[in-house]
Amino acid sequence: MIMNRSACRAVVLVLATAALAAPALAARTNGADAAISHGDDSYARGQLREALASYQSAEALEGDRFAALCGLVRVESELCEDARGDERRRLTASAVEHGRDAVKAAPDSAAGHVWLAVALARQLEVEGPKTRAALEREIRSELDRAIAIDPANPRAHFERGLWNRRLATLGLWDRAMSKITFAGLPNGASLANAVRDLEHAVELEPNAIDYRLELARTYVRAKRDADARRELERALALPAGRPRDPGLQAEARVMLEKLSRRG
Repeated sequence: MIMNRSACRAVVLVLATAALAAPALAARTNGADAAISHGDDSYARGQLREALASYQSAEALEGDRFAALCGLVRVESELCEDARGDERRRLTASAVEHGRDAVKAAPDSAAGHVWLAVALARQLEVEGPKTRAALEREIRSELDRAIAIDPANPRAHFERGLWNRRLATLGLWDRAMSKITFAGLPNGASLANAVRDLEHAVELEPNAIDYRLELARTYVRAKRDADARRELERALALPAGRPRDPGLQAEARVMLEKLSRRG
């Protein structure tokens, strides 16, 4: 079939436009990758605000949006720990939003489900008992989904261990309130399950000081002081590889001293 002159011009125009757009797209993609890399480096140095700005830049560009979203959740969730009032609520809401976007962007990736669960756990800290019951159900669902996708994901087991401990040691007020909410609380939480998940997290990532510290705390709750002392000693023997590690090791040292005084 012979193409008329107008159709030829249209094809040429499309091809020319695509040729002009390709370098710009490549530049945006490369820029996003560079921003993510800079964000990762800043996070490793403990420069959370700098990392946040880098991930925000990456998320606005073409490129690996999923990695940028996961980076945003990770940084915003950590910034929540030291924030107060309105800033804490804003960071929490933003982390949850980015976590949900990450799950939508890559529903078959365990990382998105894990980081959404982390963000939802931060939201627990700014909500009342009624809302917390529904959040706990969603957190457990996201963590179970992550482990089903990737059984060797250490952060998923770590967070599920914290979930088990949190619900197994719930205060009387929260327990009473959960009984009158529509969602109620998920079943199956126990200290034994918390220990199992945290032990598995430590097996998968033995150099994570925070994993060993939380396992020790759970052993104390389970009245396993000898096991707690062992994990604290191991946490103190590890090299501090992340900015928060020295602070965590200081907590481990205090815990170990208290356990030693108890005999």
